[in-house]
Amino acid sequence: MSNHNQPLPGGGRRTGRARLETGETVELARPLTRLGARIIDGIIQYVPLAAFAIWAVASMDFFGRRDPLAIPVASLVAIWVICYEFVQIAVWGQTIGKRMTRIKVISAAHGGVPGWGGAIIRWIVPVLPGLIVAVLVPSIASLVTLLCYVSLTWDRVFQGWHDKAARTLVVRI
Repeated sequence: MSNHNQPLPGGGRRTGRARLETGETVELARPLTRLGARIIDGIIQYVPLAAFAIWAVASMDFFGRRDPLAIPVASLVAIWVICYEFVQIAVWGQTIGKRMTRIKVISAAHGGVPGWGGAIIRWIVPVLPGLIVAVLVPSIASLVTLLCYVSLTWDRVFQGWHDKAARTLVVRI
């Protein structure tokens, strides 16, 4: 059982610090810093997606036929968007946005990178509920995903639901 939610000196209030299972104390990344990293990563992820969408529409002929390269290019863009986050988190604990904002995702157990399992869980928790809700009630799908990220604002150690599921913390470096 992890003890990173156990109070540090100062009681149950937010101290900006958390204790790993190893007993080491780490300084947590603030929510606004995490938002900055998310915005940077969003731009990096979705600019290629937007460029592809513009190209795909522009390349259709009068009858709606697409360029033969559309499916291979769409596949590459999808792989980029899907893999961008969890590959970097699994290997380095940081995306480009996190590097730029000087924060890092770590395992709450040992303080190292979360590895493939933790990174995939951390990525899929905000995405999967949004996809499920998108099928049932498309108008609120983005709200479900957003709620996962916003949940870190009321947690004592700034863990969103995706962090809790993957047993990770986001720290300042």
